[in-house]
Amino acid sequence: MEYVRTLFGNTTPSVLPYQVGETMAVAGVPVVVGGAGNEGVALGDTTTGSVDLVGITEDTATLATAQSGTTDPSARVSVVIDPNAVYRARMLGGAAANTALTLLTVTTASTDGLTVTTASEWSSPTYDEGAVWCYSGANVSSARKITSVSSTAGTVTVAFTHDIAVGDRFLRAPFVGSPVGMEAQFVQLSTNLDAVDASVAVDTDNNNFRVVELLLGDNSNDGQNNSHVLLSPFDSIFAAGGSI
Repeated sequence: MEYVRTLFGNTTPSVLPYQVGETMAVAGVPVVVGGAGNEGVALGDTTTGSVDLVGITEDTATLATAQSGTTDPSARVSVVIDPNAVYRARMLGGAAANTALTLLTVTTASTDGLTVTTASEWSSPTYDEGAVWCYSGANVSSARKITSVSSTAGTVTVAFTHDIAVGDRFLRAPFVGSPVGMEAQFVQLSTNLDAVDASVAVDTDNNNFRVVELLLGDNSNDGQNNSHVLLSPFDSIFAAGGSI
């Protein structure tokens, strides 16, 4: 993840250094309050939870606790602390770093532009209330909210402009945001905590980040590897009523 702006448009982040309570090997990850007995900030709780979020790191640091005889052993990491910050995260097709989004090829035409039928599963994990967008075909770059799913199809309520033809290709994500729509949804982070796993079910029960905006790529810009989501913290300790 990387800082983009605040919800109010400020592009200069508020950054503070914090001693780490564990090694931070990857930049752009959420860190939370370490708690009693911990030397400093800790990595986000899980891929689905960031309770008592301090912010997002801008660099890395390696935990050291023993005297070296010459230098201060404490290690610090730079953290964007703004509770109104908006971060950009790459969408992945799985939990592992650099996993491309899965391309879905249409197997049955839709002459009303309402159904994207493919050989892939849509209901388990469910993409109901997520987003689908055209990677290649007559509707390229157009996106819609998914309003129902079956084992082989995602259905939208607002039709795509053109018929959906056999061979057209689509991408999807288990969340929505501007310009597609808005729901009270969360995301699941990648194993490294620096990107978003878009291969999982729609999530309304966790507490890490809300979706602000979708930056959806297509075949003109390698959308499989170049689609992003803009996120804002849900449980920052610096927000009014932070849960500490």
